[in-house]
This record gives sequence, structure tokens and C-alpha cells, in this order.
Amino acid sequence: MFSLNTYTEVGAEGERRAGPERLALTQEIVTLDQKVSQLFEHLREPVYRYLTAVFGNPAEAEEVTQEAFLRLYSALQGGQRIENVRAWVFRVAHNLAINQWKSQKRQNPAEFVSWEELTQVRQDPGPNPEERVLQQEKSRQLQDALAQLSLQQRQCLLLRAEGLRYREIGEILGISTSTVVEFLRRGITNIIGKTHG
Repeated sequence: MFSLNTYTEVGAEGERRAGPERLALTQEIVTLDQKVSQLFEHLREPVYRYLTAVFGNPAEAEEVTQEAFLRLYSALQGGQRIENVRAWVFRVAHNLAINQWKSQKRQNPAEFVSWEELTQVRQDPGPNPEERVLQQEKSRQLQDALAQLSLQQRQCLLLRAEGLRYREIGEILGISTSTVVEFLRRGITNIIGKTHG
């Protein structure tokens, strides 16, 4: 009915283990509810981070993320064939966020979310105080550089950081793969220039 991109991760001891998407394919899953619940477990956080980073409102990002998974459930229940679930969910979430943004008649997307707000979404690995100071300085520089990028460059970079392929990013944003490559190239060049110059 549907397939996920699969990958393997290499653990600390060098053993290969299946990533979450591969686990979703190898475990016996009986019901559609269980399939969608498992996909939600593995994809919710990356989708939420992307929406929060691009559109700036954590509450709206949570709402849109949940709606995207409800639509996934409805699509699968209706028999829709989905070849790449991860890209499909990101595309639906992106489109829902754009539609919500347009319906609120905003002139520009919300201000870029601060790095501190983004890091609250993820669990803190607990760096020591010196590492924290260095991270804060690097984060400030990165935040400043990201804030100066165009919306499209920032979207492409954030989706790529979530592990999506160029083709998938193009599908999500509704642009060609060559345009994705160009936005990424410009975005990376601008960030390198701002953080190392």
C-alpha cells in the first residue's frame, strides 16, 4: 500500500541497525491505526521542527502537524497509494501551513524563531558550561545567517537538514530539483560567508 525510504544507522560499536523507517516495514503491524500511530511516532518531531522553524508559531505548528497525520490516515483509509510517506507528510504539512498563513492574511511569515525556542523542541544532551557558551555563540551566528536567507533558501536548508532528498524537497515545495539545488547552494554560501567571514 505504501513504502517508506529506508536506511540503516551505524551504532557506537559499529554495528548496523535499522532506522525507524525500516522498523516500520519489518514489524508486524495489523491495523491502519497502528501503522499511522507508528509513523506519527517517527515523523512527528521532524515535521513539527520544520514547521516551527519556517512559520514561527509552535502552537500552529503542532496543530498543522496533527492535521497532516489525520490526512495521512484518511488517505490510507481511502485506499490512496503513497509511495514515499515521509515526503507526503512533509508536503501536506507544508501546504497546510501555507494555506493557514494565507488565510490569516499575513504580509510575511512570522519572524524566524530563535534558536533557543527551536532547541526547546529537542531534548537537551546536557553540554558542560564551556560547551554551552561556545554553542550559544555558534547558534547566534547561525541564527543571524539563517534569518538573512530568503524563505525558500531557509525552507530548502531545513528540509535537507531533516534528511529529505533534493527530489523530495522539490515535491514538498512545488519546485524543480535544479531550483532546490540552487536555493541550497545560495543558502549554504550565504551562511558560510556570514559565519566564517
